[in-house]
Amino acid sequence: MLYAAGPECSALTADNADQCLRLNQVQVLGSHNSYKLLPSPDLIRYLNDYRDGWAKDISYQHRPLAEQLQRLDIRQFELDVFADPEGGLFAHPAGGELVADPDMASNRRVLQVPGLKVLHSQDIDYRTTCLTLISCLTQIRDWSKQNPSHLPIMIMLELKDSPRQDWGPVQYTTPVTIDASNILSVDGEIWQVFERSHVITPDDVRGDYQSLNAAILQQGWPTLAQSRGKVLFALDNTGRHLDDYLSHAPGLTDRALFVSAEPGHPASAFLKMNNVFDDAKAIRSYVEQGYLVRTRSDVPSHEARTGDTTRRDLAFASGAQYISTDYAEPSDLGSDYQVVLPDTQGAGRCNPVSAPAGCDSDFLQE
Repeated sequence: MLYAAGPECSALTADNADQCLRLNQVQVLGSHNSYKLLPSPDLIRYLNDYRDGWAKDISYQHRPLAEQLQRLDIRQFELDVFADPEGGLFAHPAGGELVADPDMASNRRVLQVPGLKVLHSQDIDYRTTCLTLISCLTQIRDWSKQNPSHLPIMIMLELKDSPRQDWGPVQYTTPVTIDASNILSVDGEIWQVFERSHVITPDDVRGDYQSLNAAILQQGWPTLAQSRGKVLFALDNTGRHLDDYLSHAPGLTDRALFVSAEPGHPASAFLKMNNVFDDAKAIRSYVEQGYLVRTRSDVPSHEARTGDTTRRDLAFASGAQYISTDYAEPSDLGSDYQVVLPDTQGAGRCNPVSAPAGCDSDFLQE
């Protein structure tokens, strides 16, 4: 679709902000591995005999997705997705079997159903607030419909299919390879949950431009008026998964996901740039050009254990629109480290790099 110029935008006010500001001119908080729960304490104790401290960097968890949206103002999620076309592949996690984890037994029926599953890693870090991609997306959709004025929600999907080497008593499940033959099952499950009008897609942003990249560099993203109450999806993966997804539609025609293709690529509009220490200047430059960028404020548990805010502060200042954290609430790992969106009481603030002069975060209230 093409975006109308809207009202006179030389002076931003509360009355014209939604028609003048675009979704890339806002900065919001996201959560990393948004579905994740702590590993079983019994499993941690058991496996520490084989590899002491193996769970150190995965000892975090998140509230259910709707609670993150409502209570923590999270507006970007990351979901890790495994293929399970026949069902049951992850219904008997080896670690859960070792300690008779009650979560494993109670979730088995859901895990027997064919379809994409959501978990961090097979067999040992399998606990999650939503077991299937459809259930995760349904939670987001239902909250969104109940709160139709919300700022747009970015949902990143990381496709996982890497085998793991057995260690100690754990024999890992071999995942199903996700490639060009089955990668569009992701789009299929998205459209099982969301109506087309609920989602901002690459086609919407491209409009009549020759490419998506040309559209975001020359015209820009939808306005807030056109984006509120909607979601957009992005593929977290680069490498072969990106190539396989693009093989079906090099320009992302009729596709649900944006992708993190190299800047200048015809399909490039969103960039995953997690290492703000190395990339702060590049992030700022890409944001100035019109790209959407996601970066991280903590990895994996250093900040939560030390209270170091250097990465967090660089992330906010970089202008990345999505600042992803595992600690939207205070860390319980030995520090008071927390990531809270600065300079606002709301779910979004004026982007420090891309927002126009006169932008006031109060204009972004939901």
